[in-house]
Amino acid sequence: MSTANAGSSLPKPPSPGKGAETVKIIAIVVLFLCVGYLIYENFQTKKMIRGEVEKITGQMQALEDTSKLAEANLSSRIAGLQDEIQGAQSAVNSTKTELANTEARLQAARNRTQKELAQALAEKAAQVQAEVQAVKSDADTKITGVNTEVDGVKTDVVGVKNDLEQTKAELANAQSKLASMGETFEAAIAKNSTELAQLRLKGERDYYEFDFPKKKQIVKVEDIRLVLTDTDYKKGKYNMKILVDDTEIEKKDLLINEPVQFLVGPKRVRYEVVINWVEKNKAGGYLAVPKDKTLSSVGVPVRQ
Repeated sequence: MSTANAGSSLPKPPSPGKGAETVKIIAIVVLFLCVGYLIYENFQTKKMIRGEVEKITGQMQALEDTSKLAEANLSSRIAGLQDEIQGAQSAVNSTKTELANTEARLQAARNRTQKELAQALAEKAAQVQAEVQAVKSDADTKITGVNTEVDGVKTDVVGVKNDLEQTKAELANAQSKLASMGETFEAAIAKNSTELAQLRLKGERDYYEFDFPKKKQIVKVEDIRLVLTDTDYKKGKYNMKILVDDTEIEKKDLLINEPVQFLVGPKRVRYEVVINWVEKNKAGGYLAVPKDKTLSSVGVPVRQ
């Protein structure tokens, strides 16, 4: 009995079925943990990808906005360039119109000069013809009065013929000089100091350069006085008064390098003023005076 009791009190070994179940439970827990970790990792990956997509989308939107802004600026610059081109075209058209007007004014000045020269030639020819006629009449009177003095008459006739031939030669010479002056009058305009020096070498006229230091101020040049009254330096135009022989001659809307002619003194000698440059309140040019004032006169000289 006692031996049986002692053997029954020993611990029993664990059952093999319970250990396998525990391992299974642990494996299931580990599997769930792995699945959870994978789900969490997948969530974090999706979150990161979503953030990257939003960042890329924002960058693309910024690039699109920048592109639109650049396109708008380019359109604005193109519109500005078109306006500038139109303005330049308008300026070119305005310049063409101004050149046409200038050419018309120069043509009118040439026509006026030619007309005045023709009139001067006609007046000079009439004057010389009258003098020739007077000499001829005087010769006829002398011949009639000395019919009884043959030798004296012959001498007088020879003298009269010589005087007549000399007068005719002088008339031909005067007409030739006037014609030559008429041909070169228009070309004898200097636009700068170099051309003025070339004109001086011809020896036909005396040239006096001058400046207007400011408007409304009288400038004395030789025996005349000049006043600059107004300027338009952008268009190269000006207004001027000429004070000569107690007379005031006003010239308006003149162009630079346009000759301005007027008559001076009792012999009505033709002077010429040319303004070569114009600024805001001042200008400058030269006065041309004929050296042969008797030949250059267009009126009857006053006899002393």
